[in-house]
Amino acid sequence: MDLADKISKIEALIAGTSSDGERKAAELAKQRLQEKTAAQPIEYSVRVDGLWKKKLFMAICQKYGLSTYRYSGQKRTTTMVRVSKSFMDQILWPEYNRHAQAFDEFALEIMNDLIAKIHKVSDNDEVEIAGVLPASTAAAAL
Repeated sequence: MDLADKISKIEALIAGTSSDGERKAAELAKQRLQEKTAAQPIEYSVRVDGLWKKKLFMAICQKYGLSTYRYSGQKRTTTMVRVSKSFMDQILWPEYNRHAQAFDEFALEIMNDLIAKIHKVSDNDEVEIAGVLPASTAAAAL
């Protein structure tokens, strides 16, 4: 069982238990695993393609108790985090990618729905032209 599986099972235990003793024991186990992986932190510069995804990455970092920051002069879509390589590779980055993909799919769904409502067209309504447009028509199209 890899580290990500262990942490996800501990998180499920924390969420599913009604006993304070079990919850505290699980939280301590999660903390020990996080400390074990944070033994040699590296400063990572994470660049994402939009502020929404930056907020997503920051939220995942906060979930694991990691502080994010940005140096003066860095782009708004860049965030810095200090974490061990194993934690970044096994937990943080895979979780971010999973949620970012879901975000992209959801955003595409919303965009397609919005475009359909505005223009009342579907993706199949695009006109395909065979050949070359006459010069006067091509200039008008631009």
